[in-house]
This record gives sequence, C-alpha cells and structure tokens, in this order.
Amino acid sequence: MGSHTATSVIDKRQTRPRDESATDFLRDFPALVALSRLAVPILAVDDSGAIEFANEAFAAMVGHSCDELVTMTAQSLVACIQVPGAKVVSVLREHANTVIRLQHADGWTMPALISDSVLIRENEKLAVVAFTDLTEIAWHTSPYDEMLPGR
Repeated sequence: MGSHTATSVIDKRQTRPRDESATDFLRDFPALVALSRLAVPILAVDDSGAIEFANEAFAAMVGHSCDELVTMTAQSLVACIQVPGAKVVSVLREHANTVIRLQHADGWTMPALISDSVLIRENEKLAVVAFTDLTEIAWHTSPYDEMLPGR
C-alpha cells in the first residue's frame, strides 16, 4: 500500500544559497513537500488502486487521517472505480474534469470534481489528481439528494 503521508513530508534540504535563482530553487523543490502543503485536496494512486499519497486537505475532505488513507485503496473511496480488476489510472483519466462520488468516513457519498492527472505520460502507472468538493453546491442545487449528509 501507500508509503507517504502528508505529516511525514519534510523539506530536508539546506537553506537556499543566496546566489541560487528562484527557478533553480523550484527545479529542486521536492514534489511531495509541495503537494503536502497545498490547500487543494490531492490524491496519488497507483494502477492497482493503492493510495500512495494524500495531503491533509484531501484527508479533511473525506474524513480520514492521512495515515488511514495510505492503508486504503482508491476503490474504497472513489465510486467510479467499482469494476474489479480495472486499471485505476485509466479509470481516473476517463473521469477527468467530471463530477464523481467520494465515500466519506461517515458513510455518505459526496460529489467532487476530479482533475486530470498531473502525470501525463501515455503508460503512466500513477495518477496524481486534485479534487473540488461540491457538497455545498449540491445542497443548494439538489436539496433532495439522499446521498448527501443531513438528507
């Protein structure tokens, strides 16, 4: 299963040398540090569905801790990945920029817009996607949706 949590991602590099340009600094900036600090919910899963990384924003959105999430699978969280044996990265790419349902820790499902993966190579076996929680919008546009909390 997954091997990284947002809480364990620390930038261990030395301070930036004075003569280093901002571009050089960004080129060497660790991706996991950047992803863990974003306020946008981020999830990274491999093709089998193992959750390799989830930041605090994603954990808060689905009601699990980052440590819990890396022991789970995408299939247990993402409603569109219900086909046994499905290649998870392909399924996520097929649903990019659409509204899907995520399973919240409290048992209800929540609508969320899923981005395309930031990794774009043809045969990539890892997807890194961002989510936008649409629950509040759904409360106003679909007040009788029984899948929303408090309905």
